Amino acid sequence: MALLLPLGALLAHAWGWGGEGSATPPGDTDFEMEARELLAQEPQDPKCFSRLLHDLSCFWDSDGPARPEAFRLEYRLEQEPWQSCTPLRAVPLPPGPGGAGGSRGPRSRFWCSLPPATAVVFVPLELRVLPPPPAPPLHHRTLHIDQVVLLGPPQNVSVSTGGGRGQVCVRWTPPPSPHLSSSLSVQLLLQAPGAAPRTVGVAAGQREQRVGGLRGRTPYSIRLRTRPDGLSYGGYWSPWSPPVTVVTPPDVDAVTLGLSCLLALLLLALGLLGLLGHRRLLQEKLWPPVPGPEREFEGLFSAYGGNFQLWLCQGVGTPWAPPGGDPEAEELPSPVEELGGGCPPGKGPPQQEEEEEPPLPLTPPSPPPPPQFRVFAV
Repeated sequence: MALLLPLGALLAHAWGWGGEGSATPPGDTDFEMEARELLAQEPQDPKCFSRLLHDLSCFWDSDGPARPEAFRLEYRLEQEPWQSCTPLRAVPLPPGPGGAGGSRGPRSRFWCSLPPATAVVFVPLELRVLPPPPAPPLHHRTLHIDQVVLLGPPQNVSVSTGGGRGQVCVRWTPPPSPHLSSSLSVQLLLQAPGAAPRTVGVAAGQREQRVGGLRGRTPYSIRLRTRPDGLSYGGYWSPWSPPVTVVTPPDVDAVTLGLSCLLALLLLALGLLGLLGHRRLLQEKLWPPVPGPEREFEGLFSAYGGNFQLWLCQGVGTPWAPPGGDPEAEELPSPVEELGGGCPPGKGPPQQEEEEEPPLPLTPPSPPPPPQFRVFAV
């Protein structure tokens, strides 16, 4: 048993299968990547896939040394006789975790490419893996070749930043598939530093996709993969394409920002001109006038220099201004007139004649002058 592992590795190296730990068939550098995709998507064994619908490859992993003679892969279409797939090949795999000492023993991968005559679409194909007799079959399954399509990733991937804010446009070429080019679904994976990956689905048949809602000034790594849409043909997701990196434009365009600032300045200038046109009203609203005596006492400060007594005497209708110019002078009674001969008999004393009262001043009121009497001699 110990001699079989080095012998298997030596034979694999001599036949071009790769060294120990390689699961690459001779002349096929993509097999290991395709096997990794099938291990993640297909739970049944043997795992089979077709690249162009006229080929079929199957493989499975097993514990033990890489001895092709230890198993036999058989197939048949519908009720035809069983046939063996040759040549069956095997390579050792790295030991898996578990068991004593962190290893559970040697593991190997077995695979075989079926002849093109078995690649008949829409017809069930039955497969089984047989160990040495009398052991029962190790694996058994029935499949349709049109439902196990595994293509390569999209090609010629390019990304441009033209478009709206926070958008990129992704373009690609579908993988070589003469019958499936119009029925392939595509999936985009966008990854930014420090952010969770974002997946975007693309409808079948499209060759470009705009993606929005991205952060500005951020580098994004974009990868693509494809598979049949499942209507006429089905299968598995292809491996991811090599990443393409693009830096998104800023959230605000420089031209848009400049025009916005210019418009804001124009609006501000128009607002200032409008305020200057209503300066007096604005000043009264912001700084109301302080009440003063000038409003209630007209001319007190402008005509009389604040002399309240002078304003009171002369400011309103000159209430106390006498004809002679002395406001405090009082009107004197007229001299007594004597009449000779006395009063005629039978008549009483002479009647007193009252003089007319002077007109009442406006404001402020002055006391009326004392009544004047004319004296007659008796």
